[in-house]
Amino acid sequence: MELKFLGRGAAFNPLEGNTSAYFIEGRELFLIDCGETVFESIMRKGLLEDIDKVNVMITHTHSDHIGSLGSLALYCYYNLSSINIIMKDGAKHIKNIDNILESVGCPKNRYNYVSEEDLDFKYKSFKTIRYTETIHCSELDCYSLIFETDDGVVYFSGDTRELDTLKKLIKKKVDKIFIDVSSKDFEGNPHVFIGDLNIIVPDSYRSRVNCMHFNDKKCIDLALKYGFNVIKKSD
Repeated sequence: MELKFLGRGAAFNPLEGNTSAYFIEGRELFLIDCGETVFESIMRKGLLEDIDKVNVMITHTHSDHIGSLGSLALYCYYNLSSINIIMKDGAKHIKNIDNILESVGCPKNRYNYVSEEDLDFKYKSFKTIRYTETIHCSELDCYSLIFETDDGVVYFSGDTRELDTLKKLIKKKVDKIFIDVSSKDFEGNPHVFIGDLNIIVPDSYRSRVNCMHFNDKKCIDLALKYGFNVIKKSD
């Protein structure tokens, strides 16, 4: 599964664009997170021109991950069909998503929730998609995403500050890891400190680790220095 990125910046680094990834299969667009800059990027790149269905995954409801979902949902409703939000059954952040969309004039009849399990073994790009709870900040319920593919696991952290899941994945068959990183090292950091990533990831795995959600240029430079991949925004 090949992910392309509309942005790679953290919330306070909007010049890099909000971190959001996508892939296309057939005439369906699959989008991971939809922050403030994302809808504009989608329209500027013409990503919806040959698309019949849009499927979105939302890892949590910070505005740099959901800020333009309302615009995308309404556009899809009026120009395609209603948007599908792929979701874990009983996910704790569904209420927040509903409230945010309602507050921008996008009522529930303008979008659909689709269970992650309903997509099992229906696509070539992946076998399954699963949300897994993660720790990012105390104010919100947050999730990472795990895709099972023919080539192994693809892990997309969303925003996280915990490394236990990553450590477990390293022991398994992992194809790609996409992880948010920060150049800041302080107690309570809501993101993974790039120095900690340097400690726990073996050299043999670094070609599989793709850093994203950069807070500054220093973070990008450190990721490259340590031998990790740095995701690039798609042309």
